[in-house]
Amino acid sequence: MEKIELPKPIVDLIEKYQSGGASKDDCIACASSCCSQGGFAILENVVMIYELYTHGGLKRTDFEYESNLSFEAFVKKYFDIWEVKVNGFGKRKTLTTFHMKSISSDGNLISIPGARDYYQMRAELFHVNPWLNKGCVFLSKKIDNWPRDDKVQDRQCLLHGTESLEYVSAKPVDCIFYTCVDALQAKAPTRQETQSFLALLAKHFPDSKKRFD
Repeated sequence: MEKIELPKPIVDLIEKYQSGGASKDDCIACASSCCSQGGFAILENVVMIYELYTHGGLKRTDFEYESNLSFEAFVKKYFDIWEVKVNGFGKRKTLTTFHMKSISSDGNLISIPGARDYYQMRAELFHVNPWLNKGCVFLSKKIDNWPRDDKVQDRQCLLHGTESLEYVSAKPVDCIFYTCVDALQAKAPTRQETQSFLALLAKHFPDSKKRFD
């Protein structure tokens, strides 16, 4: 597949947002419980994740992905699909986002219900039921003691690539944007930072809903 460069305005925004956050080595490892809940993917990421899946690149030590799924079945099984209305650049757009599901201790996939803000819904669900969340389905192994740090250092994000901040890759773009201020505390973007990020994605990767449909 031909490489797609991440547009410079998106890279610049990410690098500015991440200044003062966790080190790049920490983020590359994706081993902390801070990385237990994935950000969203865009359609381009999902296509590459599916390609990784079809070539046997998704392997966990404690969970088996269902084999021989079609693209549609794969996406609907492992992602929550949400549409976000985005304001920016003179026109209101719809950005289709794909949130990786979490996995439970007994190997079930957890979908986030509702139609409000996805992250708010997820935070509320796991706050009330912290025992549910054992981490993103695309980590190499579960996080047994979430929300506490279990100190496991060999757990990694299966989707990480060395060129994730240069090219569109299997690693979801929102996971690239995401950073922590320390091992257990995510850096929370301002409303303006979030809107700017979404607007840039909608501008540079347009018609995501139409293309996915």
